[in-house]
Amino acid sequence: MSAAPAAPLRLSVTMLDTYVHGMADEAMSSAQLAYELFARKKPNQAMRVGTSFHRLLEKGLPESEYWQPQLLANPDRQGFYFILPDDLTGTIELGDVREQRYEWPIFDDVVLVGKIDAETASKVIDHKLTARFDPERYMDSLQWRAYLAMRNKARFSYQVFEHSGLPSEPDALGHYPVLIKAYHCLEQYRYVGMMDEVKDVVHDLARFARTWQREIQQANGSTPDHHQSQNADFQSHQPQNFQFQDHSYQQYPHADHQQNRGQAA
Repeated sequence: MSAAPAAPLRLSVTMLDTYVHGMADEAMSSAQLAYELFARKKPNQAMRVGTSFHRLLEKGLPESEYWQPQLLANPDRQGFYFILPDDLTGTIELGDVREQRYEWPIFDDVVLVGKIDAETASKVIDHKLTARFDPERYMDSLQWRAYLAMRNKARFSYQVFEHSGLPSEPDALGHYPVLIKAYHCLEQYRYVGMMDEVKDVVHDLARFARTWQREIQQANGSTPDHHQSQNADFQSHQPQNFQFQDHSYQQYPHADHQQNRGQAA
């Protein structure tokens, strides 16, 4: 009886920038990069605040109170609330579809998975909450390129909310106020060759992921069914007590990419 075909490897859009930056960092070993990519980490304060803010935007803001400071003054379950000053200017687009998960079979054996904050019929929208506005960071990102390719759209908008700092301790009422001090909107557009750039990185990341997937399974003393192991989203893998071995990888692009784009391995 022939073995069942292996399920496609599933990779997250959020891994792309982490992979590229890690490969460019001479001080980071591939073991450390594997940990950054595949280990499940405990959310820190910034991550928890970001989740709360995204949840608020997903639910939508009442247009009649759009820029009023008291708009976001109701703390959520974790005690976070957000203040938008009266003098803040700009237009926030919340999109027609929000927090939608998509899967793109980018190769025969690889599926790229992403969750988009918002989108309209003509563009993709991503919300960012940050302590420092760095436009080059967003312009250089593979995230917007991957989402435009995934959704076959031509326009991408980063809506960046810059805060004045995250409180480490609650106030007298046990809440965590976050002041939004500035709002920025960055527009990016699809261009010729963009999809190939995304595929090049996914190609390399898939090869890297499969190597470390085997290392993690062997270190944990498990040999799961190949079909099952390939079917899990890679962001769910955790090294546990795994002692990483170092590997050397050439940074993308590779010469063989143009020769075989049907499969990543």
